[in-house]
Amino acid sequence: MDYPFSSPGGYEEGLNRQFAGYLFYSLQTDETLLNHIQQDISIELSEGAALVANQDSPLQRNTDEGTNRELDWVVRDDRLLVGYESKYGDTLTRSQLRDELAKLRVNADGREVHLIAITPHTTRPAVLNDFDDEPVSWLSWFTVARRLNDLDEAEIDPEQRPILRMLQDLFEAEDMHPFTGFTHSDKQQYRYFIRDLRQELAETDLENTGKVHTWTTENADPAGYKRIIPRYVDIPFVSTARPDTSRDTKRGSYLAVIVDTETHEVHAGIALNVRENERHAEYVAEHTDDLVDHAEEHGLSFWTSMNSLNQWKSPAPKTDDPAEMRTWLEAGGQNEIEVDGTSFKKAFFVKACSGSDPASLITAAKSVLLDRYEEFLVDDALFPYATLE
Repeated sequence: MDYPFSSPGGYEEGLNRQFAGYLFYSLQTDETLLNHIQQDISIELSEGAALVANQDSPLQRNTDEGTNRELDWVVRDDRLLVGYESKYGDTLTRSQLRDELAKLRVNADGREVHLIAITPHTTRPAVLNDFDDEPVSWLSWFTVARRLNDLDEAEIDPEQRPILRMLQDLFEAEDMHPFTGFTHSDKQQYRYFIRDLRQELAETDLENTGKVHTWTTENADPAGYKRIIPRYVDIPFVSTARPDTSRDTKRGSYLAVIVDTETHEVHAGIALNVRENERHAEYVAEHTDDLVDHAEEHGLSFWTSMNSLNQWKSPAPKTDDPAEMRTWLEAGGQNEIEVDGTSFKKAFFVKACSGSDPASLITAAKSVLLDRYEEFLVDDALFPYATLE
């Protein structure tokens, strides 16, 4: 049976009313479900937490300036007053967040206040940078959907289980599917993986995400290196200073997470473009031994390609053998890699990512990518540059 209620259909007010309504009844049992949803935020509601205000029944006291902001819903326990501002289509503004924080404070009655903005973005909205020193946090609606999907019913009170199912069905109806694992029948899982991975990396020091490399075509009879379904989905993380075009990303060096669409194996690491980046070409030529030793020590594989890993007629060569890595790197001279007489221009140092379930796979990809970030862009011992430009 489909979701039995009228789906919000992308409308903010409809989603807010249904979500807040489910929370109202959930909190009458206990605070477990809400704490699970917002587990990444540095607050935890205690026993007795209750939903005490919403748009139809707002907090009573206004600020001295008379601002009468109506938070979407407000939860209170003995120690905290937590307000929630939900956006599903409209824009989150600085003035709104400031006014809502002020309204929480005037209604706190000695409690600590916290404001949580929930938006459909996959990364933290820039407007929140103005509130780094304030008790303001951010959640993505997609994170909320994933937390609900990951929750085992056995971990919560039996009275909460119907509410959990209703919330899961609500997000299913709104097409906010979490990543549930790769399959050959559901190609949307690649999109969900990229979205959820970007969410996991939103609060890290990694640089901006670039355009995904797939090199696909709708042509039923693809020519050359192009295929309807790419063999690899190459997800780059590139500097904000680099022009946001796929060509500029491919020509440069970048950190990346790579999904093999046939085996569903996931790797993360770094791509150094020795053909297009003269500085990186010189570095690789002068530090081949250091790179090979580092790869051996940290269990990294070496791959190489031209612009894309998806060269259909010339698959990307790969090796785990340090001696073979050294041969490939040295055979091509300073600005290319040579394998069996064929020249390539990108040197990938990657590591396999594995997890027992979809959430742990994303966590593993995040961890491996951050390790390469630390080794190459933070620690100067291996790579002397702070960016990949």
